[in-house]
This record gives sequence, structure tokens and C-alpha cells, in this order.
Amino acid sequence: MSEPATAFTVGKRDAGKRLDQFLQEKIPGLSRTRIQKAIRERVSLDWDADVRPSTSVRPGGTIRIAYRKLDETPLEIEIPILARGPGWLCVDKPPGVPVHPVNKVLENSLIRLLRKQEGDPALRLTHRLDAETTGALIVAADAARARHLSLSFYNDRVHKEYLAWVEGRVEASAGSIDLPIGDHPESEVYVRLLAAAGLNKPASTRWAVERRAAGRTLLRLFPKTGRRHQLRVHLEAIGHPILGDPLYGRPDGFYLARIRGEADPRIAAGDPERLLLHCERLVFPDPNGSGSIEVRAPLPQDMH
Repeated sequence: MSEPATAFTVGKRDAGKRLDQFLQEKIPGLSRTRIQKAIRERVSLDWDADVRPSTSVRPGGTIRIAYRKLDETPLEIEIPILARGPGWLCVDKPPGVPVHPVNKVLENSLIRLLRKQEGDPALRLTHRLDAETTGALIVAADAARARHLSLSFYNDRVHKEYLAWVEGRVEASAGSIDLPIGDHPESEVYVRLLAAAGLNKPASTRWAVERRAAGRTLLRLFPKTGRRHQLRVHLEAIGHPILGDPLYGRPDGFYLARIRGEADPRIAAGDPERLLLHCERLVFPDPNGSGSIEVRAPLPQDMH
């Protein structure tokens, strides 16, 4: 008996699309990089063509993604629902749960857990939060609404507010960080980014002080753009990295040790055991109309 697979049929309107483009439209929660990795490892076509990201899809053809069996202990958790409406819902993402399948996590990803919890296999991610980040996350009920909401995030039409505990006392009451972001030229960690003048991706973040405590400050963050790791790399750039961040504000060795499966260096250093970053408020265009919707996620206990 062959392993189960996810199958997509190519429509007439998909003619001329690249294989990676087609699959990213069908699975909007996955990055292009992960889509291309899946194409190399687990994708098959029912027509005669090389299986490459650049391969043109064929109308009427079927694309299959083989199931990846992993040894996982099922998580017995309930994903809190903050709000819901026609064709969408907003969840309060717990810490330590990746939003989509990644590395050795498949069934314990948030989208798989939520599909099982809601009894709806069609649920789609519309944006992402890092695995350790908590807070408001919008999920769509179908591909059309997922595309609408994903484009709203991509075009910076979603108002986002985060809360983060950062290292040190921030003296000013408010400010902004306008530094472009790009690859870090000196890091051994390929996912690490750098915020500095002259880089290629413009990025802007406003911030305001919510509270001060001994050796730390709680900031409210307003990202105007949506770059990967933007808040984390911007706060490192001004000398106030987010508490518990294993990558920014730390030597490469912190992150590399975790990747190798060694003891988490944050524990020995007396740091929080997770990134203290929380998506507290979202205001997004209603996918069913012309108005907007506001959702809020309560601050988790470990950030009080």
C-alpha cells in the first residue's frame, strides 16, 4: 500500500505558472524555500516532465506531494479561538508550536492541530509567527480568503501591534527604527539577518514604552513593514534585543547548539526559555466586505 499524498489538479487558469508558484498559491502558509525543498524531495507529476521548481504546470495534470512520516508524540492541547467570522478565525497561538510543518514537526504544527480541532481540513494559514512567538494569528477557511488575507499582509494593509520584553532600560518613551534588512555577511547561521544602512530590504518599526522593570523594558511595537525577523533584528540593532531570543543579541553558538540538539544555552545563561514576543493586536480588512476587523490576544502568563 502506497503512502497517502496530497494531490492538486492544475486548472486552465494555471497554464504557464511555475511549479513552485502553483504550489505556493495552493499552500500559502509555506515559504517559497520550503516549497522548493518539497519539490526536490516529495513531489511527483502525472505527466512527463522534470520535477523542478521552474517546471511549467500542465492544465488537467495532477501534482502529488508524498506524505512525510515522522515519529511524533501527539500534543494534547487546545488552540484558543479569539474570534471568528464567515470564512476566517483568529487563534491565540501558544509558544513552541510552529505554525506549519517544519523539520521534524508535522502533525504537531498549529495548522494540523487546528484542522483536527475544528474538523475542517480546508483551513489555510494567511501569515506566520515564529515558533516561540505567541499571539493573534489569522486562519482562513478556503483558498480564496487565504489569498485575500495573505495579500493584505504582503501589501502592509494589516495593522500589527506586538509586545516584547527587551534587554536593558529604554530611556526614551517612544521612537522608530528605520533600517533596511539583509543577509548577515559574517554569521555562520544562514537564517540570521542584519539591520544596517545600505542593505537591500527597507524596513520600519515604531515603538513605545509600556513598562520598565529592573534591567528590562516592555515595548509595544508597530511594524510598518513585514520583513522576516524584522522586530528581532531591529531591536538587536538598537542594543535592546528581545529577552529569550536564541539568535539575535547572542553569539552564533547559542543557535547552533540548539540545532545540534545540545542543551539550550539560554538556561545556563539564566535567560527566559523562549523568545518573549507576543502579537497582541491585529486590525485587518474583512475578507467578506469593505470594513475592518480588530482582534486582540491577552498577554501570556510568562510575559506578565
